[in-house]
Amino acid sequence: MNNIEVAKEGLKRGKQWQQNASRAFEDKRWNDVVFSYEMAVEQSLKAILILFGIEYPKIHNISKLYLSIKKTGIPKWFVDNMDFHAETLKDLVKLRIKAAYGYVNGLTKEDFKEDAIEFKASVSKIMNDCEKLIIDFSKKSI
Repeated sequence: MNNIEVAKEGLKRGKQWQQNASRAFEDKRWNDVVFSYEMAVEQSLKAILILFGIEYPKIHNISKLYLSIKKTGIPKWFVDNMDFHAETLKDLVKLRIKAAYGYVNGLTKEDFKEDAIEFKASVSKIMNDCEKLIIDFSKKSI
């Protein structure tokens, strides 16, 4: 498989996490929404790194590495959004830990409702941006 095909698979995995978030949103499982948002964004940004042939560490917050590819001939419309993508990921990584293990500290799913609502549009935008870039690169490689 080439980088474009692997990136598509990575994005597909990100979309699965986004779908998990949507279902959790419907069920009002706010902590699961936040956890799934983080995974959706993480997988999608890693798909972009794959697209450019960049190996990434097996960690959640890859925002610095992600921002390092700004100079690689990426279209301006995408570069203009990369800081937003990276900041959103950093914020979600911080929340992800609380969402996964907050019960230890007495947090409930309701403690994540505001974050789940607040990040919904941002996650959708990031997913759409990543998909558009991968589609654009797919068309160029034909």
